[in-house]
Order: sequence, then structure tokens, then C-alpha cells
Amino acid sequence: VLQNYLLFLIRVFIPARNHKLFKQVLEKMNEARIHLFISKIKNRWKSLLSVYLQVPAHLQNSWESYYMEILMVTGLLAYIMNYIIGKNKNSRLAQAWFNSHRELLESNFALVGDDGTSKEAVSTGKLNQENEHIYNLWCSGRVCCEGMLIQLKFLKRQDLLNVLARMMRPACDQVQIKVTLNDEDMDTFVFAVGTKKAMARLQKEMQDLSEFCSDKPKSGAKYGLPDSLAILTEMGEVTDGVMDSKMVHFITNHADKIESIHFSDQFSGPKVMQEEGQPLKLPETKKTLLFTFNVPGMGNTSPKDMDTLLPLMNMVIYSIDKVKKLRLNREGKQKADRNRARVEENFLKQTHAQRQEAAQTRREEKKRAEKERIMNEEDPERQRRLEEAAQRREQKKIEKKQMKMKQIKVKAM
Repeated sequence: VLQNYLLFLIRVFIPARNHKLFKQVLEKMNEARIHLFISKIKNRWKSLLSVYLQVPAHLQNSWESYYMEILMVTGLLAYIMNYIIGKNKNSRLAQAWFNSHRELLESNFALVGDDGTSKEAVSTGKLNQENEHIYNLWCSGRVCCEGMLIQLKFLKRQDLLNVLARMMRPACDQVQIKVTLNDEDMDTFVFAVGTKKAMARLQKEMQDLSEFCSDKPKSGAKYGLPDSLAILTEMGEVTDGVMDSKMVHFITNHADKIESIHFSDQFSGPKVMQEEGQPLKLPETKKTLLFTFNVPGMGNTSPKDMDTLLPLMNMVIYSIDKVKKLRLNREGKQKADRNRARVEENFLKQTHAQRQEAAQTRREEKKRAEKERIMNEEDPERQRRLEEAAQRREQKKIEKKQMKMKQIKVKAM
């Protein structure tokens, strides 16, 4: 190719009439052996090409050999960008909620935003970030209320896999509020209202609702509630007392944001699963008000949507004062006491065998420890006295059992 290119240049720049000069140039090229040089270059390129063709395809330096690495780097960059964007959006939503509710909270609670790091309760006036999608706010210092824990549970926008999953199954952000009341500021009753799906789920999962509200969820049409909501109650008197005109107004105007409202003097959390074992004593209970609200937008939430939850916080404050004033009549109080006695009796029956087994285990361990103490005694005489004392104690126990059996037979006759 190079030789032909040189000949082409010679023909162009040397006129045809100067044929003698053209011959001289060719002679000089032959003397310089340019054609040999060109042939060597050509042979060298052929040898390099043959070696390249013998290299396996996955070892050749081409973009096609790195498509897996390119995909991995692209996926990693997408995950990092989504993490930053999702984390920042959750932070903006949390701050928007706090800015719209701060004035109401500070006017009702002496302490807003204690993070628990200092020995004395200090109002920090800011949210406590648990992780990239959960924010907490603790409030206390109010009449009839030990404290209120507000938890903002946002979607895991920082997780790319969760974002892709929500494309198939949409979900919404939630605000969960737990108010713990003083023992003397709430009467004995259990009540819940919310969506039908939420009520059915809570009745299966929550210990107090499954024991004291065993009936199926009832419609709230009698009190003017939408058809999408249902009520679980321990007794009808409680529903009449809780669902006054103002409470019904709050619920009906914001029914699309309400997931569940749960009032209970026997709140102990979810049921203990069977594989975890049956507890030997009744779980500790607290008088508690629980609220779960859905943030509008169904995942596509904006900071302005957080402002629409402010009326629901007013409902929470109203509910605290409402429950403090609500008192059952004499018949309702007696019925509630009977329900709690029945639950305790059923629990004792279910755990009777386990308690006997635990007592038997403790007795066997005590006997084993006593035998080991006797065997470890070095003095033979003292060891003999300890064995005799153990036998006398065992004989007395047998005699007491026989006396009890004789007494039972005499009473039966």
C-alpha cells in the first residue's frame, strides 16, 4: 500500500514529459530497497494479526469483554445515587412534619424532643433519627399523661430493591403515636376503630383485643362512620362514650388517613407465639392509647402532605382528655372486672401444668445439690449424719401426704 502510494505521488508531482526524471526516481527507490522495507512491514503485521486471532475472545482487550464489570459498576452507582436521594427525601419529610406540628406540641407538653442521652430530661426541640427511614420524638410533661412517643415510619426510599418492590406493591408512609396514661386516669375498657383490614389483623395479633374483644368487627354506620371503618369494643357502653360528635367529626373528615385507633387498659403488645413458649405469669400491662395514621400520596409524598396530618394530632390531644373523663357506670365496671377475672383464670388453667413442671424441676435441682453436698463431705461421720437427716425429711413429707389422703377420704364419707 505504501509503495503504491509513493508511485501515485511521483506520477502526480512529476510531469509525464519528464520521463527521464521519473525513471531516475524509481532507480533511487530500488537502490534504497524501499519495496523490501515495505514487504517486511507487511509480513510483520500479518504475524501480529495471526497471534491476535489465536488469543481467546474473553482475553482480548475490547469493551465486550467487560460488560459484566460495566453492569456491576452501573448498578453500584445507581444504588448510591438512590441511597442519597431517598435518605434526603425522608429527612425533608420528617422536618416538614415537625415544623408543622411543633407549635401544637410545645403548647401541650413541657418537654418536646428528649433524646435520652442526658441524665436529666432536656427538651432538644428536634427529631431523633433512628435510621434512614425512622424518626422518633418523645414528649412528656402533661396532665394525666406519662409520655407520648411519636414514630415517623417512612418508606425505605434509600433502598433501591425496596423502591423496585414498591412498583409492584405500592405502600404509604405512616405516623405511629403511643400515649402512656397514668393508672388512675383511665377506666377499665378496651376499644379500637380503624379500617376493616387493620381491625381483623390487630384482633389476631394483639393480646388485649383477642381476649377482651372476641366478637367480629362491627360496622360504625350507627355513629355515622364511613363503611370502610369498623369497630372493636369490649362493651357497647364504651363505644357510646368514646364516639361523641367531636370524635366522629375527626374520624369522618380524615377517614382516608386513619389506619387504626386503639384504647386499652390491658395493653401488653402482640401475642406470645407458641414456639416462644407460654409465659408462667400474666404479661405486664399499661394503660395506653395507640394511633396509626397513613400519610397521603401513597409513596409519592411531598412535604406539603405532612401539613394535612395536623388535625389528626389535635384528635390525639382531644382523645387524651376524653379518655380521662370517661367513666363506666356500675354495671359496666362490674362486667369489665368479670372479664379480667375470666382472662386471668383461663391463663392460670393454661399454665397450671407448666408451673407444676417448673416446681418439680426446682425440687429435683434442690435434691441434686443436696446430694452433691453430702458426697463432697470429707468427714465420714458428718456425711452419715447428713444422709440420715435427709432421709428423715423425706419420711416426714411422705407421712404428711398420707395424712392429707386420709383426711380427704374421711370428708368424702
